[in-house]
Amino acid sequence: MSNIFQVQVVRRGIITLPKELRDNNRIEEGDLLTLIDLGDGIVVMSPRRSRFQEISDKLAKEWQESGETLESMLTTLREVREEYDAKKP
Repeated sequence: MSNIFQVQVVRRGIITLPKELRDNNRIEEGDLLTLIDLGDGIVVMSPRRSRFQEISDKLAKEWQESGETLESMLTTLREVREEYDAKKP
């Protein structure tokens, strides 16, 4: 199971959440999601109890074990953003 999902915004800003994501988080039709605008990104939160601390600890352990550092992640993020910006019309 992956923790990363990509969705495409279609006409009028509509997105479809992947079934696996909806099932894993018990998101049903009519549920309200909270979007937090961070200025340089968006966080989407479901109304369910957050497992943020548990997930962040797991990710930090995996990154540390694989030799990732904050600097290497930020470098990759900058590269991906540059690629994304270059593809935009």
